[in-house]
Amino acid sequence: MRRLLLAPALLAVLVTAGPFGRTQPSTEPLRTAGDRPVEMRHLRLDLKVDLPGKSVDGRATLSFTVPHTRSSVSLDADGFEVKKVELVPAKGARKSVPFTHDKARLVLDFDPPLAAGSASDLVIDYRIHTPKRGLSFFAPSKAEPEVPLTVWSQGEPVDARAWVPCFDRPDVRQSTELVVTVTEGNEVLSNGTLLGRTNDPAAKTATFHWRQDEPHPAYLMTLVIGPFAIVEDKWRGKPVLYYVPPARKGDAMRTFGRTPEMMELFSRKFGVDYPWAKYAQVVAEQFGGGMENTSATTLGDCLLDARAALDEDEDDLISHELGHQWWGDLVTCRDWAHTWLNEGFASYCECIWAEHREGADEYSLDIWRKARGAKATVDRPVVDRRYPTPDSMFDNRAYPKGAFILHMLRQQLGDAVFFAGLKRYLTDNRLRSVETVDFRRAMEQVSGRDLERFFYDWTERPGHPKLAIAATYDAAAKRVRVEVKQTQTGEPFRFPLAIRLHGTKGPEARAVEERIDDRTHTFQVPCDARPLGVEIDPGQGVLAEITEDKDRDWWVWQLTGGSTAVSRVVAAEHFGKSKLPADREALVAALGKERTIGVAAEIMNALAESGGDACRDALLGELKASESKRRRAAAQALERFGKDERIAAAALTLLTAGDPSLGVEAAALAIYGKQQRPDAVKVLTPWLDKPSNHERLCTTALAALADTGYATALTPLIAWTELGKPVSCRQAALSAVGRLAKDATLTDPERERAVRALTAVVTEKSSRARRTAIAALESIGPPARAALKELDEVAAHDPGEDIAKAAKKAATAIRTSPDAKELKQLREELDRLKKDHDELRKRLEKYERGEKKGPQ
Repeated sequence: MRRLLLAPALLAVLVTAGPFGRTQPSTEPLRTAGDRPVEMRHLRLDLKVDLPGKSVDGRATLSFTVPHTRSSVSLDADGFEVKKVELVPAKGARKSVPFTHDKARLVLDFDPPLAAGSASDLVIDYRIHTPKRGLSFFAPSKAEPEVPLTVWSQGEPVDARAWVPCFDRPDVRQSTELVVTVTEGNEVLSNGTLLGRTNDPAAKTATFHWRQDEPHPAYLMTLVIGPFAIVEDKWRGKPVLYYVPPARKGDAMRTFGRTPEMMELFSRKFGVDYPWAKYAQVVAEQFGGGMENTSATTLGDCLLDARAALDEDEDDLISHELGHQWWGDLVTCRDWAHTWLNEGFASYCECIWAEHREGADEYSLDIWRKARGAKATVDRPVVDRRYPTPDSMFDNRAYPKGAFILHMLRQQLGDAVFFAGLKRYLTDNRLRSVETVDFRRAMEQVSGRDLERFFYDWTERPGHPKLAIAATYDAAAKRVRVEVKQTQTGEPFRFPLAIRLHGTKGPEARAVEERIDDRTHTFQVPCDARPLGVEIDPGQGVLAEITEDKDRDWWVWQLTGGSTAVSRVVAAEHFGKSKLPADREALVAALGKERTIGVAAEIMNALAESGGDACRDALLGELKASESKRRRAAAQALERFGKDERIAAAALTLLTAGDPSLGVEAAALAIYGKQQRPDAVKVLTPWLDKPSNHERLCTTALAALADTGYATALTPLIAWTELGKPVSCRQAALSAVGRLAKDATLTDPERERAVRALTAVVTEKSSRARRTAIAALESIGPPARAALKELDEVAAHDPGEDIAKAAKKAATAIRTSPDAKELKQLREELDRLKKDHDELRKRLEKYERGEKKGPQ
């Protein structure tokens, strides 16, 4: 699953690094897959779904064998009502089964016990009504009239149990079958092949029969129902289907049309053809990110219209979820401790696709971006057997760090061996659950290498190396001297470090690889003449925080001559920290030469960080570039400058003339808000009514109105918090009202008006707008005390658990946070006390000087 937010800072620190970098046990128990009381064969669901009533009447038939005599079995069954359970043995009569159900576990008692090796079916009748997990129902309302009647499931990691009685574990696989009856006019999507669709005109219903013959875990089962348009595509004769809202049918091929090419690429690269009967992607109401259900991925609203597609795409998301059809679905982590085997591999599929479509530079940049995320979580290992909850494993360790581990392995083994190892791993473990050691063994068998230390360093230890590297040229000895220091706590990591010397004899650069395994390691490279440039780890062969110390001319050479995109980016970052005119000139010159858009964008960011008129003028010049991505990057970099007449004028010109790129116009709106020009509210307000993909212009303009800091922005912002506006715009307006009330210099009546507008939304039925309003009130703090009554009411009585918790948290913050006036008084009191203290100190010093002189 590709999640929208990865927040490692929210992960509780339950493991600490020991003196040698090993993890020390926390209070969490050791997590293992657990015993398997039965061998599941097949799971069939017969479901009657009432969309307006948000309910399901279901019958689950679980076909299984027992390896040993069993007198009881416990199933995961969370939150729904179990009506009846019957046993249908392969031989013998159907009979009722006594059970106990505590709304979490369904315990079945067999008398007489089930004989070892016997096969049986369990038939469970149950009912789901307004579920909190597992199934999400949506319907139009006064607050959100445009929402369609729809439902979708979400099982990962442990929510399949909330709509299916099952063994909800990634190591239990079974074939599945869904027979679903809904009101006519809807489509139903599930795993596998659609065996049939029958209509009942009298009842005005339709019944869909889906079957997935290959076994898969329960969390990968899917059910999506709604009024979708279906756009059909193909790959090698297999159906490739795009389920989209009917009004967005024209955007389906624009967004998803490269899917068959991705399927072909991954089939070739992995050495295993796409394994399922079809591949469907469904754009589901209010779904976040994506979920790789077997043969049928569920996605949030990722559709792009023609204008949005000028300078953006959703290929990362699409390739990630498609990659899961091999990594996560065909082979599945045995326990959530090994989540990276699912998510790291799928994240690396994004890189493989970028490399194929856009070349080596984009691959290099994609890996570099992942490295930044990978280095954000340092306190727990990738393979974490003492995780607090399964959800806690879906963080930066599993996604970007997992992908970077695969990149490092590919660098060390080479493409031929690396991809042969992936094929071996897939074919040896097809339709099985795996642990990290299974992957390691496959790679060792193909490569002939001992990879134990590699997997120890990168999957069993937390953190990564921190390297201080100094490179100098010794003219007398004719050698480049390189000193590497590992400065992180704990034992040293072991890794190969690549160095490239440029400008020596011959046209080719000289590449050297040195094995590093000590705290301090020094080596020398013979070189007859001083190199023009020296690159450290240009291929990103090691996940590390690297600080380089080398001569300026080597940095200048690298800025334009670096052998990889990221090598040039690293040089740009180096100069971006400088305020020296010569370094700014080097960045400006490099920007003029750089043709790779991703590198150019990072040079622009470096110019913004450095600041100054020369950097500003270079960015203003880029607003006239022919490539929309380049113009957008320049505009986004200009957002980081302070108030500036020329930047404000350029943004106003863009907004007046317009730009073909949606991204450029959005960046111009953001700039103008931050510039806080006297006419900002007047300029920005008309943009609230301009249509755009996902309401991007409106939401950006709303945020920009808050950035102006002007009280006059309050009126248009409050107007956009009201019912009837698109939900995304309402959310942006609510956040903006909160920021304006918190940060701007408003009068007490103006701030009270803002609080009233937010409070009015707290008691609505639109959960999305309510969450935003509650968060905005919390951010305001004590000045939002007038909202406490409504917040307390929601906290005490709202049926939505997350909304109730958010309201309680906001009310607590409003009651306990110091008031802004109180803070001002405290600061004034502190200043007075410091002044008094200084006066007393001076008097004491004067007195002591008099004492030392003694009587005259």
